[in-house]
Parts: sequence; C-alpha cells; structure tokens
Amino acid sequence: MTIEIGRLCIKIAGRDAGKKAVIIDVLDDKFVVLDGQTRRRKVNVFHIEPLNQVIKIEKNASHGDVANALKELGIETRQTKPKQKTERPKPKRKTPEQLRVQKEEKRKLRDIFRPKKKEEKIGEKKESTLEAKAGLMEEKKEEINPSEAEIKEKKAKPAEKKEEKPKAKKAVGEKE
Repeated sequence: MTIEIGRLCIKIAGRDAGKKAVIIDVLDDKFVVLDGQTRRRKVNVFHIEPLNQVIKIEKNASHGDVANALKELGIETRQTKPKQKTERPKPKRKTPEQLRVQKEEKRKLRDIFRPKKKEEKIGEKKESTLEAKAGLMEEKKEEINPSEAEIKEKKAKPAEKKEEKPKAKKAVGEKE
C-alpha cells in the first residue's frame, strides 16, 4: 500500500503503539506526520502499518478536521486541552529606602554568623571556668615580666635543636 495524505494507519512502535491515526503530511520517503488517537508528531514510516481506508483531508489539516473525519468512521480521537496563556508578573522595583533596609538586615545577619577570630577565642579560654565568668575569682595583680634568664633559655632551646645531627638518607635497596 502506498503512503499518502489521508491514509488511515496503526502505529506499531513507541508510546502510542496500537492506536489509529491519519497521515496528515508526507515529509520525505522515510517520515510522515500523524494525527488522531496518537499525538500529532513526525513518525518514521517503519513505525506505522497502513490500512486500506483513505480519508479526504487537506495537507496539514487541523486536529479538529481530523477528529471530525475520524468521528464519521466511528473512531474516537485524542482530546487535547489548550494551555491557558498566562503572563508572568513583572518584578516590582524596590525604593531606595527598601534597599537600605535590606542591606542593614544582611549586615546584621553577617555579624551574627561571622566566624570568630583567633584573638576572641583566646580571650574566651581565659574565662572558661564558671567562677571566672561570674567574676567571683580574684584577679592576679602581679604582672608577668619575664626575666633575662628565661629569655635566654627560650633562645637556647631552638639552638639546641639545630645542633642535632640529621639522619642519613638510606639507599633505595637498603633495609633497616
């Protein structure tokens, strides 16, 4: 059977397999456009099985025309609901005062969630006990002044480390 406009056929492959449709347009020797019980779309000719019946319809007929022609043959078509056209609401511009308020709120949140610096953490560690936090503990009045001997000891310790001999590197094949 030939493939022509108005030929009734059954779709044999895909999601709409087993449903009847009418050829609306022949694109080339491999593809046609179908409409009817199937979705209106481009289909490979190997995915349809043509039937003997031919309906008189125009090329690229509307879905309503195809539905009326198939109704005369006693075939119900796929009912499609047109989508309602809706406009996207236009974004309203903010006043300068609203922008200032928004920036202030961001600053407040940033200050709340800002990670604490090391200096602040060290200060917190000094008052780690409950007595210190409550102010019940006596503060030490003595100022700590390191003596010259302590300073020399601190300087001598890194020097001692330098005097240690580095370990010799072992050869690749050598074991301990």
